[in-house]
Amino acid sequence: MPPNSPERLLGDYQELNEFARKEVKKHPKTVRRWTREPDGLPYATMGRTILIHRPTAREWLHSRIRHPNPRRGPVS
Repeated sequence: MPPNSPERLLGDYQELNEFARKEVKKHPKTVRRWTREPDGLPYATMGRTILIHRPTAREWLHSRIRHPNPRRGPVS
């Protein structure tokens, strides 16, 4: 595969709907909402197509991990 082929260039990207369905198993509206948050999910666009870079999305999701206060009981 040539280094500049579209498959190689866009290999780490997925369209928003496919990313929502296959990667995070959420509704596309939920993922769109994530992109609109102040420190939201990073994305790129090609025309009207929203592309999600999977490695960057993974980092973004990991940055949102919350650790509950161990002195408090479980959150209900």
